[in-house]
Amino acid sequence: MPSIALVYDRMTPDEGELFLTAKERNVDLIPLFLKSPSSEAFSSNLTEFQVAINRCESRWRAMQAASILESFGKQVINPSGVESLCGSKIETAKIWLRNGLDVPKWVFIPFPKNPDSSWKERVLSQIEEGLSYPLVLKPTHGSWGRGVLKIDSKEELWAAIQEPRASSINPDGFFVQEYVPKPGFDLRILCYKKPFHTPKYLCCIARVTRSRSEFRTNTHLGGLPLGIDLHRFPTLVREAEEASGLLQESKDASIIALDAMPYTAQEKDEALILSLVQNCIPRFEPVRRIVTENRTRRYADWKKDLEEAFRAYKASEEYKDLKGAIEAILSRARIKWHEANSRFDFAINTRNATGINPAYTYLDLAEESDGST
Repeated sequence: MPSIALVYDRMTPDEGELFLTAKERNVDLIPLFLKSPSSEAFSSNLTEFQVAINRCESRWRAMQAASILESFGKQVINPSGVESLCGSKIETAKIWLRNGLDVPKWVFIPFPKNPDSSWKERVLSQIEEGLSYPLVLKPTHGSWGRGVLKIDSKEELWAAIQEPRASSINPDGFFVQEYVPKPGFDLRILCYKKPFHTPKYLCCIARVTRSRSEFRTNTHLGGLPLGIDLHRFPTLVREAEEASGLLQESKDASIIALDAMPYTAQEKDEALILSLVQNCIPRFEPVRRIVTENRTRRYADWKKDLEEAFRAYKASEEYKDLKGAIEAILSRARIKWHEANSRFDFAINTRNATGINPAYTYLDLAEESDGST
């Protein structure tokens, strides 16, 4: 089989899982560690591969790497067009809204080029004209919950909009969304697309917050992952595949993660989930402890311990009770499509919670891409 390149700027368990899976399948996966994307950075390896899996954590590096490799005629997973759309919460929301998907209401105000003494008053006024409190202020390019703030009042909003400065996670301006009262959890849904095919649903985890005070459900902030088989909810699968397809290019292979927010407008749903998750937290702690204690060790050395801890967590009655409650809510919830991620984490939570390993999908897509050239 032809060689495949893995482009990355940080070695995480996800990249470790890709290398282990490639070895298991006897695939030659060429490591290309990248800190400064340039044509010269790839020149010595270009003849060794036709397809590259792009796992750069930095959005800028991911975009640059994809563009440079495409200029050399290489197939990239994910291609630069997908990276660009998934990298912008604003463009993602616009595309979904234009195509009839339910997305949170938002207001976007670019950073002023020449801010005067009244710029904050104008920003605050424009936001309040479009949205009511509570609302969520977030960076346009951020991820993992960084810089995301729940704003409950005018005073909090005034304090949050400080100097209008661009940053690496927010180069554009003030992006504010309505606050959607989730029932204690949201969904991380993975979809993939083979060259010249329509997108397909791969797997899904529910991410459950530990408390009402933490509205963010990110697993690295302590959210609990539970595997959910969306095939039980065909309408949700169809929506996910549609939302994914609007961000993916027809001729290229890609795999992305969608974040979706269920809502039911029933406070008892949140109360039930928050009650059940308290029982489930002690069952999940061995998983979290293994991850925390092994951050500086090779992933291959503690992968089996992680898998065993996950098996015990999923076999517990507390896990089954929480999962059953989530599925009951999903059977009647509506969904708001939130954002997309082209470089998602999967080796720790998604793979173990769902029993589906996206590393296999990455390698399958690379093989398909090589055969389509």
